[in-house]
Amino acid sequence: MTDNDFWECPPEQGVAQHGEFRLTLIKRPFLTGGGVLPAHDPARAREFAAALGTVDTVVEEVDRIEATQQLPLATRADLDLVGVGCWGTVIEINDPALVSTGGTFPLAEQADELADRFPGAVIIGSARIDHNVSYGTHVIYHPDGARLFAAGWSGEEDWDREGTPQDVIGAFGIGPDALERRGIDLDADPGSFSWEGLTRLALQRVTPLPRKGRALSVFRVRHTEGTTGDLEDTWIGEFDEF
Repeated sequence: MTDNDFWECPPEQGVAQHGEFRLTLIKRPFLTGGGVLPAHDPARAREFAAALGTVDTVVEEVDRIEATQQLPLATRADLDLVGVGCWGTVIEINDPALVSTGGTFPLAEQADELADRFPGAVIIGSARIDHNVSYGTHVIYHPDGARLFAAGWSGEEDWDREGTPQDVIGAFGIGPDALERRGIDLDADPGSFSWEGLTRLALQRVTPLPRKGRALSVFRVRHTEGTTGDLEDTWIGEFDEF
């Protein structure tokens, strides 16, 4: 199934943009001293996908891939694919609906929903779409209260922000040596700051970071009506009539 009632363009319509999108939930106990995560649980992954605020219905599991692989992103039909990995206390979501350039922030909205459902969890995510320049959204939530949200165009100073990198650094116990190794300059302007680097450092503090060898389920979903409209505006924009 590659179509639903909400889309206004056909499934073969090309997607002009490219990007990455990932939201990770890490429940206690955090594996701060290393350790091995259990194998992927596809049944839990399907349940989790169905509970996402962007998803109306899970249609089917269409593939199971290594978590280091990216979801295909060539046609409109690919925008209905959502990847979910469930590895014990860690759940990873890959959904193109987490990206928006239309003044809404679905990544932050879904992070807020997860924070309400799992109040003791860490939630970390980055979503990016590449035009001539990149537009990114980043969230880092620590259960002790530190929250960081940042969204804007690469190279520009006028970003939407709440919280500070210093809040995250203190909550996760990230030292200056780690910041230096990652090339994170705390004095950099928002448009040139290494937000994705900071998310990776935060992840390293609560879970084993390497994803090689982990499986991830790919589901074809029916996104909600509002989400489908946002996907069309963000990833396709104007399209040729077929």
